[in-house]
Amino acid sequence: MTEPDVRVLFADVSGAGRRAIATLLRSLPGVALVAEVGTLEELARERRRTAPDVIIVDDRLLDASGLGPRDADLPVIVVGLDDDPSFARRAQRLGAAVWIAKEHAGELLPEALHDAGRKPGASASLPTI
Repeated sequence: MTEPDVRVLFADVSGAGRRAIATLLRSLPGVALVAEVGTLEELARERRRTAPDVIIVDDRLLDASGLGPRDADLPVIVVGLDDDPSFARRAQRLGAAVWIAKEHAGELLPEALHDAGRKPGASASLPTI
């Protein structure tokens, strides 16, 4: 079995939303969903246990933490329900690699994961949504 291109930890407070995006992630070639969680405590524990390359986090969970993606030492992709550009700007101010509205996850997550999961030294051009 070959090593995946990118190992993903996914955190979403909504069980239904988590299942939908987790199903998408499992279907993507080169992507290994190493854990899916619904709380900040689980996120912290699984981050230590699984050593992901990228974290995808629901914006509501991000808001609850009081912490931003800037606190992570790896790329963070923020997903949210609202397609309002102000949410994307806020996530980027916090240091997110990219913001994706959940309704566009199927079309935009594959490229964002590919770019975010590149090995050090590779050029990455992350989309801003």
